Amino acid sequence: MRRSFERRIAVLGLLVFAFLIAYMAARHFSSTLVGFVVKHALLQKAPPEISPIQVVKRYEAWVNAGSAEDKLMKMLDLSNYLEKVQRLTPAELERLLPPIGDGRSSGS
Repeated sequence: MRRSFERRIAVLGLLVFAFLIAYMAARHFSSTLVGFVVKHALLQKAPPEISPIQVVKRYEAWVNAGSAEDKLMKMLDLSNYLEKVQRLTPAELERLLPPIGDGRSSGS
């Protein structure tokens, strides 16, 4: 009976350890995952007359401008906006992601 209890405690300990590792990994990679999804959604909805390479460059310059704490919130705000549109117009893209060298640090 005692061995069964010890096995259960050992299994429970391993499950808690595995959960903690998964949780720490999710927290560490959450902004990377959000950034990946937002970038690809932006590429899908970008105007066809604007080069995908230019869209990615503008996105990366925009998202990296400012503090690291604001980075995730900026990406989430952009994601919320992209959910509501089928295709971005050049003017919308200009408003969301200013051209590189424009001097503006945020498009929202």
